[in-house]
Amino acid sequence: MRRKRSTPLDDEHRSPENCSADLRARILSNAPYFRGLPAQAIEAVNSLFRSVDYPVGAALYHEGDSAEALFLVAHGRVKLLQHSASGNEVVLDLLGQGDPFGGLATLGQRRYPQTAVAQTACCVLTITTADFRHLIRTYPEVALSALDGVARDLEAAHDVIRSLSTLPVEARIAQVLIDLADRLGEGDESGILIQSPLSQQDLAAMVASTAATVSRVISNLRRHGYVETGRQWIRIRDREALVRLFEGAGEAG
Repeated sequence: MRRKRSTPLDDEHRSPENCSADLRARILSNAPYFRGLPAQAIEAVNSLFRSVDYPVGAALYHEGDSAEALFLVAHGRVKLLQHSASGNEVVLDLLGQGDPFGGLATLGQRRYPQTAVAQTACCVLTITTADFRHLIRTYPEVALSALDGVARDLEAAHDVIRSLSTLPVEARIAQVLIDLADRLGEGDESGILIQSPLSQQDLAAMVASTAATVSRVISNLRRHGYVETGRQWIRIRDREALVRLFEGAGEAG
C-alpha cells in the first residue's frame, strides 16, 4: 500500500492565532464591506465586532437557524455545508482568513442557508444585525458594499449551478482546485500549497460526484504532474494546466 506523503502543515496553521486588536483591524480593513473606510471608521467598526474561538468540528450555526450574525474568518478554516435529503453532507465551500459568511436579515437573509463548521481550530469575528444596521446608517459606503456583495453571491451561485449542470467531473474538480488555490493557497518554490484537511469525500461533495471518481481524477492529475497530494494538503504544481482543463471543457460545452 502506497504511503501518503507527510504533510507540510505548520503548527501555526493548526491552532488559532489570538484575535489581537491589530489582527482584527487588519481583517476588517480588508473585508469586502469595509474596504476603503478611513482608520477612524475601522476603529468604530472594530468596536462592534466580537471575536470567538471555536475548536475543530464545532458548529458555528446550523442550516435553517435565524440569520442573526455576520462572520469573518480571522484565523483557521471554516467549512460551509448542507445536508441532502438522504442525510449526507454536501460541502459548499471552504473559507480562510478574511472570508465573510453567515447572514443578516438586513441583507435579505431570514435564515442561514447552510451550516458552518470549524474545519480547523479557528477564530472568527462576528457582528449582530442591530450593530450592522448601525454601521449602514453611519457609513453609506457600507450599504453600497453590502448590495454589491449580495449581487456577487447571486452571480457565484449561478456559476456553480451552471458548472454542475454543464461541465464534466474532471473540469469541475479543476475549477474547485483553482478556486481554492487562489483563495487559500500559499505560493512556494514547487507551486501553490493548499494547507487544509480537505478529504476526497469533501471534494466529491463540492463537485457533486463520488469519492471514488474524485480519487481516480486526482490520481490522473498527479500522474500528469499537475498536482501533488499528501495527508491534509494538496499542492497545485501546474495551475495553467488546470485552467486549460477547465476552460477547454467550457468551450466544448
